[in-house]
Amino acid sequence: MVRRRKTVWAYLDGEKLVDVVKAALDNNMMVDDLKKQLVRENPGHEVTFKVE
Repeated sequence: MVRRRKTVWAYLDGEKLVDVVKAALDNNMMVDDLKKQLVRENPGHEVTFKVE
């Protein structure tokens, strides 16, 4: 059985932006804090998160 790793991707207006889990680890942050920061830094844009 092959087990794939899942991660959380951030999408800005439907375009893939960043791997949230990797970016949070690189910046020594919690995933929830990075999600809030991405939404705060991109006003006027639709920021969505998907687990893939």
